[in-house]
Amino acid sequence: MLERFVLLLVLLLAPSVLAPRDLAADEESPTSQRVPILGWHSIPEKELSLERFRELADMGLTHSLMHYSPAGNRKALDLAREVNVRLFIADGRFHEGGARLAEAVAEYRDHPAVAGYLLRDEPPAGLFRELAKARDGLEKEDPDRFSYVNLFPTYASSEQLGTESYREHVRRFLLEFRPEVLSFDHYPVLEGDRVREDYYFNLEVIRHAALDFDVPFWAFALTCPHRPYPTPSIGHLRFQVWSNIAYGAKGIQYFTYWTPTPGTWDFHDAPIELDGTRSPTYELLQKLNRDVQRCAEIILQGRVVDVFHTEPLPKGTRAIDTSSPFAKIEGGAALVGLHVLPDGSRHALVVHRSIASNATLELTLAPWEKVSADVELGGVSRVELDGRKVKVELEAGAGVFLRIHPRG
Repeated sequence: MLERFVLLLVLLLAPSVLAPRDLAADEESPTSQRVPILGWHSIPEKELSLERFRELADMGLTHSLMHYSPAGNRKALDLAREVNVRLFIADGRFHEGGARLAEAVAEYRDHPAVAGYLLRDEPPAGLFRELAKARDGLEKEDPDRFSYVNLFPTYASSEQLGTESYREHVRRFLLEFRPEVLSFDHYPVLEGDRVREDYYFNLEVIRHAALDFDVPFWAFALTCPHRPYPTPSIGHLRFQVWSNIAYGAKGIQYFTYWTPTPGTWDFHDAPIELDGTRSPTYELLQKLNRDVQRCAEIILQGRVVDVFHTEPLPKGTRAIDTSSPFAKIEGGAALVGLHVLPDGSRHALVVHRSIASNATLELTLAPWEKVSADVELGGVSRVELDGRKVKVELEAGAGVFLRIHPRG
């Protein structure tokens, strides 16, 4: 299972040999790989064009997801290949099984722009085994791509989950569906600059489940306001993206890229407006996505071995203790995700937990540790190293990677 997943991850992340090089992504990333950054509800079928895909890629998306007709899928794949973007394909025939499933996969599997196959968003647990049958059929026809299903967040009801608890829901999915990537959505930022109390609990459940089953996970940030979610500020976006990465997310997903038809949810002002123009969120994400790719080596190769929080502790989280590289953190609420790379190097991602205010954090190192600044990121005004003290000026939701070294 692990060897097969490594092959799938390489195929998913590596730029296609048939596609033009994404020079901007290569310049931003310290490796030839890119962090998967997926836009949900992407370019509508009637808007499919090379210019639209260039615009999508210029915002920093590496992956795109949208429901098209089979003809629309084929057109979108050809366009996506031109800008080195990968697509998740939806096709109703995937659920029919047998010859119809095989017929559908045959139309897509040889295309280098296919990332995988979308089966379902937010299924109840009662559908996991049925979805697994489709997954097995897709794997038989195309063993080099994976089947994508996205899970509910913790604030879904037990009726929606189909289980008594969220932990049970996630565990059953991992046992019954057997995903190559664990995906879930949680939108923590609410109107009035409020944050859902169970946000980090959700990340704790997903992180530990992913570790238990040796599966990477991808997480979401909300980019399309609708009640009760506000138009995102840069602080809102950074808070979601860096919190997810601090917990070990290997991919970031945005809901949405293009604004859906408003309907019941009153969708508005996604990065691309309903009329096809850009909202201010487009430029915010363009800069944030560049920052993410600057950290690609740490994000993709690192394993998050510990996550610590300062007081007041969010639900289900762990306080700083003697296993942390920091003895204490003062000056504001923060979390620390400790990433360890295959060469043994350690990188602490320190994230400011406020979504509305700036802070100067003072980190006191454990006696046996020292640090150096890693990567310059947006929202980090100053990093000052002074013996066992580290001062970092962070804007709302911002994160900073610090390289941890044993003190000689």
